[in-house]
Amino acid sequence: MEYIEFVKINWHLFLALVAVIALLAFEPLRKRSIGVASVLPHDLPRIMKKEKVIIVDVSDAKEFDTGRIPKSRNIPLSRIEADINTLNKFKSHPIIVVCRIGNRSAKAASMLRKYNFSDVRTLKGGFSAWVKENLPVEK
Repeated sequence: MEYIEFVKINWHLFLALVAVIALLAFEPLRKRSIGVASVLPHDLPRIMKKEKVIIVDVSDAKEFDTGRIPKSRNIPLSRIEADINTLNKFKSHPIIVVCRIGNRSAKAASMLRKYNFSDVRTLKGGFSAWVKENLPVEK
């Protein structure tokens, strides 16, 4: 009975808790629903050796110039749909989409799936996670 009273008195806290949990669960569920998998930073070098992956960095040009994953191509998120013909020649390859922290890459991956790219993945945690793992950076 005390728990029910506590919840009644602090209903706004429980509502906020439910909202936070929903927001945390939303992004992974959205990625799964559009068929986009994530790759962990420490797994990407192994995948790059095994498969001919195309790494698309959707950061803006200034961010890309400060540091990037070796062999990555810069197509800012704002240009993905305009530059879709550039990417069409890579439809048969796995595409790993990267940005600084992972938010823009999810949007870009969703766009690529809309254009029937079958193997699109994002880098979990983005370039920041790549750097945190002390993996090679190109400037």
